[in-house]
Amino acid sequence: MKILQELPLVERARQLRHTFVEGLDGKHYKILTFTLYDFKPPAEFATHETNVEETNEHGGRQVLVQPLIKRFFREDEAMSFHQELLEKFDETLRLKAPEKKEAKAGH
Repeated sequence: MKILQELPLVERARQLRHTFVEGLDGKHYKILTFTLYDFKPPAEFATHETNVEETNEHGGRQVLVQPLIKRFFREDEAMSFHQELLEKFDETLRLKAPEKKEAKAGH
Protein backbone atom coordinates (compact mmCIF):
# COMPACT_ATOMS: atom_id res chain seq x y z
CA MET A 1 0.00 0.00 0.00
CA LYS A 2 1.14 3.49 -0.80
CA ILE A 3 -0.19 6.65 0.90
CA LEU A 4 -1.05 9.14 -1.83
CA GLN A 5 -2.34 12.03 0.27
CA GLU A 6 -3.51 12.94 3.77
CA LEU A 7 -6.68 14.84 2.88
CA PRO A 8 -7.82 18.05 4.61
CA LEU A 9 -10.51 17.53 7.21
CA VAL A 10 -14.09 18.72 6.76
CA GLU A 11 -15.31 19.92 10.15
CA ARG A 12 -19.02 19.71 9.34
CA ALA A 13 -18.52 16.03 8.43
CA ARG A 14 -16.98 15.41 11.89
CA GLN A 15 -13.81 14.01 10.29
CA LEU A 16 -10.81 13.14 12.44
CA ARG A 17 -8.52 11.70 9.76
CA HIS A 18 -8.90 11.11 6.00
CA THR A 19 -6.23 9.30 3.98
CA PHE A 20 -6.12 8.55 0.22
CA VAL A 21 -4.13 5.39 -0.60
CA GLU A 22 -3.31 2.95 -3.38
CA GLY A 23 -3.56 -0.70 -2.42
CA LEU A 24 -1.30 -3.55 -3.49
CA ASP A 25 -4.03 -4.49 -5.99
CA GLY A 26 -3.50 -1.17 -7.84
CA LYS A 27 -6.92 0.20 -6.80
CA HIS A 28 -7.45 3.49 -4.96
CA TYR A 29 -9.09 3.76 -1.54
CA LYS A 30 -9.99 6.37 1.05
CA ILE A 31 -9.64 5.58 4.75
CA LEU A 32 -11.88 7.85 6.82
CA THR A 33 -12.19 8.10 10.60
CA PHE A 34 -14.92 10.34 11.99
CA THR A 35 -17.24 11.07 14.90
CA LEU A 36 -20.72 9.66 14.31
CA TYR A 37 -22.74 12.29 16.20
CA ASP A 38 -22.69 16.02 16.97
CA PHE A 39 -24.04 15.23 20.44
CA LYS A 40 -23.19 12.80 23.25
CA PRO A 41 -25.24 9.64 22.60
CA PRO A 42 -26.22 7.10 25.28
CA ALA A 43 -23.34 4.85 26.41
CA GLU A 44 -24.58 1.82 24.45
CA PHE A 45 -24.00 3.59 21.10
CA ALA A 46 -20.68 3.56 19.28
CA THR A 47 -19.40 7.10 18.81
CA HIS A 48 -16.70 6.79 16.10
CA GLU A 49 -16.24 4.95 12.82
CA THR A 50 -13.35 4.07 10.55
CA ASN A 51 -14.22 2.93 7.05
CA VAL A 52 -12.54 2.19 3.76
CA GLU A 53 -14.15 2.93 0.42
CA GLU A 54 -12.91 2.10 -3.05
CA THR A 55 -12.46 5.15 -5.28
CA ASN A 56 -11.19 6.01 -8.74
CA GLU A 57 -7.73 7.54 -9.19
CA HIS A 58 -9.20 11.01 -8.52
CA GLY A 59 -10.86 9.98 -5.24
CA GLY A 60 -14.41 9.73 -6.64
CA ARG A 61 -16.65 6.92 -5.40
CA GLN A 62 -16.49 3.79 -7.52
CA VAL A 63 -18.75 1.33 -5.71
CA LEU A 64 -21.42 1.42 -3.01
CA VAL A 65 -19.99 -1.51 -1.05
CA GLN A 66 -17.29 -0.63 1.47
CA PRO A 67 -14.68 -3.35 2.05
CA LEU A 68 -14.30 -2.36 5.73
CA ILE A 69 -16.39 -0.56 8.34
CA LYS A 70 -15.53 -0.65 12.03
CA ARG A 71 -17.17 1.30 14.87
CA PHE A 72 -15.68 2.32 18.20
CA PHE A 73 -16.81 3.63 21.57
CA ARG A 74 -13.69 5.78 22.05
CA GLU A 75 -11.92 8.27 19.78
CA ASP A 76 -8.43 7.08 20.72
CA GLU A 77 -9.30 3.52 19.66
CA ALA A 78 -10.65 4.74 16.31
CA MET A 79 -7.54 6.85 15.64
CA SER A 80 -5.27 3.98 16.67
CA PHE A 81 -7.10 1.63 14.28
CA HIS A 82 -6.74 4.18 11.44
CA GLN A 83 -2.96 4.21 11.98
CA GLU A 84 -2.81 0.40 12.25
CA LEU A 85 -4.76 0.18 8.99
CA LEU A 86 -2.18 2.40 7.28
CA GLU A 87 0.57 0.07 8.48
CA LYS A 88 -1.18 -3.19 7.54
CA PHE A 89 -3.66 -2.12 4.83
CA ASP A 90 -2.98 -4.82 2.24
CA GLU A 91 -2.91 -7.61 4.84
CA THR A 92 -6.09 -6.42 6.57
CA LEU A 93 -8.05 -6.18 3.32
CA ARG A 94 -6.30 -9.30 1.91
CA LEU A 95 -5.23 -7.44 -1.23
CA LYS A 96 -2.98 -9.13 -3.74
CA ALA A 97 -0.92 -7.63 -6.54
CA PRO A 98 -2.49 -8.12 -10.00
CA GLU A 99 -1.13 -11.15 -11.81
CA LYS A 100 1.17 -10.32 -14.68
CA LYS A 101 0.32 -12.17 -17.87
CA GLU A 102 3.38 -13.25 -19.76
CA ALA A 103 3.33 -13.19 -23.55
CA LYS A 104 3.89 -16.63 -25.00
CA ALA A 105 6.91 -16.84 -27.26
CA GLY A 106 6.39 -17.98 -30.85
CA HIS A 107 2.71 -17.02 -31.18
